[in-house]
Amino acid sequence: MLENLEQDVKKHVTQLFEQADTSKLFYHNYQHTVEVVQRIEALATALDPSDLILLKIAGWFHDVGYLYAYDKHEERGMRLAANYLKNKSIDTAKINLITNCIEATTVSFEPRNLLEKIIKDADIGYGTTERFMQTGALLRKEWEAFLGKVYTEKDWELLQHHFLKTVHFYTDVAQEKYSPVLQQNIAQQKKRIL
Repeated sequence: MLENLEQDVKKHVTQLFEQADTSKLFYHNYQHTVEVVQRIEALATALDPSDLILLKIAGWFHDVGYLYAYDKHEERGMRLAANYLKNKSIDTAKINLITNCIEATTVSFEPRNLLEKIIKDADIGYGTTERFMQTGALLRKEWEAFLGKVYTEKDWELLQHHFLKTVHFYTDVAQEKYSPVLQQNIAQQKKRIL
């Protein structure tokens, strides 16, 4: 049953992205969502299958709030997920677990359990890939479009360096898997600001 639910959620979220105006979502788009779900699968090595499915459902919904407004997108994603899952007759405990995991993707949120730690590590993943520079450029373009934030090259490079230096992994698996690339990105970014 949960496997079918995950497939239904994936279709639903895919349709939401297809139907929305995502022309300014250069970073927080469908590709980012898919990548977060993939990272969840890669990081969730110790989860039982049902928890993994619930966490992947949270991954599918974690940024759909961006389709409606840029601020407080986690709250919107939590509401959208809860409403969708209630309509699918999913019990309250599972809905709460999923919405708590979505909430855990909030920048300042400290995860309280393993599932929240995994999704937090999966969502911060853009700093831990070889495509960091390209992905950062997409985020910069998105912030300019939505938030009116315009950065000089120097200010952007400093901000990116600061971001990388503050990345914190909550799971040992993420630390082991992503730390080498993160350190490489920090070194490259440091050269760019010197």
